[in-house]
Amino acid sequence: MKVKGTSIKTTRDFVKMKFPNRYDQWIKSLPKESQALYLDTVKVSDWFEIRSAYYEPMNKIVELFYDNNVQKGGEEMGLYSAEVALTGIYKVFLLVATPQYLMKRASRMMETFYTPSEVEVAEVVNKTIVMKIKKFEGITKPLEYRFAGWCVKALELCKCKNITYKVTSFISAGHPTTTVEFKWE
Repeated sequence: MKVKGTSIKTTRDFVKMKFPNRYDQWIKSLPKESQALYLDTVKVSDWFEIRSAYYEPMNKIVELFYDNNVQKGGEEMGLYSAEVALTGIYKVFLLVATPQYLMKRASRMMETFYTPSEVEVAEVVNKTIVMKIKKFEGITKPLEYRFAGWCVKALELCKCKNITYKVTSFISAGHPTTTVEFKWE
């Protein structure tokens, strides 16, 4: 499983922005391979082995800054990542997107940052969307919640109100898919 450099850069920037006084502590807590990657210049178009480049650094973020609360840590990383992406390089989506269109595009965007993966919007009914992660080797709970947080922020930026979500299954817990249901007013 591989992750694109863009995601690594966003993770590093998240720690620098949210926990600037503890950034060095986080770097030092990482395995040597992860440290080397995060201390180097990351080419956003390059692909990296996901465990040392992404899973282990995110697990350390959850451990050090969120007292092992995987849901809160994952959500916060996702909220930040969507804010960066959707007010930056993907800002054009917000200009023309309905929430349904944005979420369908988001599922395809996720597949471009993680390979091999398969993500789909399985249901779209009024103000409800069900997203399914169908293929994602070794996915962790922090990343599953990061995806949920990313989608919540995307819906917020699309002017949706009172957004809630519920994860009904997790690949990381042995289910065949990670299924997340989003609702808004």
